[in-house]
Amino acid sequence: MAQFPSEATYTLGGTTYTMSNRKPDRGYSFTRSFNSSIFTSQIGYEKRRSISRRAKRAFSFSYDNVSGPYKAAIENFYNNRGGEVESFEFDLSYAGQSGTIIARFNGPLNISQVLTSNDEINDFYTISFDLQETFS
Repeated sequence: MAQFPSEATYTLGGTTYTMSNRKPDRGYSFTRSFNSSIFTSQIGYEKRRSISRRAKRAFSFSYDNVSGPYKAAIENFYNNRGGEVESFEFDLSYAGQSGTIIARFNGPLNISQVLTSNDEINDFYTISFDLQETFS
């Protein structure tokens, strides 16, 4: 099973760029939610039932001024997972927490080019993506 960020790498001109060295400069956010079922009767009474006692976490990451090799590292990792299809291990120390979780991409990989040059190292991008914790 692949691991992010240590296996999100790209090699250019003999230099290897890894996302372990590139933290989200616009920060990150995460949400935690429990899976539950709520039934509301016609007269307004509610019956609530917990489906799972484990909360699932979702993370959002944003990067500004990412150079071409780092963009390629993220893009290759995303493409190799088939987008949302394949899950991977996510090192929570990358998000300021401890441990690892099984996660998958949740939605598209958003890339917009900020600055264009003649070589890949001096091209700059803004990148954002979401991760969803899974239990499989």
